[in-house]
Amino acid sequence: MAIAKSQKPKKTAVKKSKAKTSVKKTNIKKSIPTKTLSRKRSSRKVTTQQFIFTLDNEGKSTIDKLKRWTKFVGIMNIISGILYCLTIFILSIPTVIMGITTIFMGTKLTIASNHLEYALNNSDNKSFQIAIDQLQKYFLINGGLLIVSLIFVAFLLLMFSLFASVFIEFWNSSNFNYSI
Repeated sequence: MAIAKSQKPKKTAVKKSKAKTSVKKTNIKKSIPTKTLSRKRSSRKVTTQQFIFTLDNEGKSTIDKLKRWTKFVGIMNIISGILYCLTIFILSIPTVIMGITTIFMGTKLTIASNHLEYALNNSDNKSFQIAIDQLQKYFLINGGLLIVSLIFVAFLLLMFSLFASVFIEFWNSSNFNYSI
């Protein structure tokens, strides 16, 4: 009987806690719509500035040259990226990573070239914006790779300078025969 009595209060305590949590849930439910309503009432007016461009003959010629060179460099990047990827059998995985990155950069340039051509022919602002965005991504990736390359070269020079005495000792050893 003592077991039955101890179980009854636990059941009622659980029922009371369920009632309390249900009250809390209803309070939360009531407070959520008021917050969303206040957000809906304060609507944000976003003003976007439109870039409308007009080009004279010299500007059109410059954009046409830019389009041609971005197409050429993009295609060359894709081809060199494919060649890098094919060297997986000789030089291993780092060249494949370089190849994939180079292919990705080449696709950014060819996309930019296509949008420049469309923007030039149709005076389309959105297409010109996409072309500039693709060029920005290309230069961002290219700049990042340049920074990584400079850090790698600095690391190699540091390692060479640290172990230069070992190389000098090897070349100046008495056992080395300088005669041909």
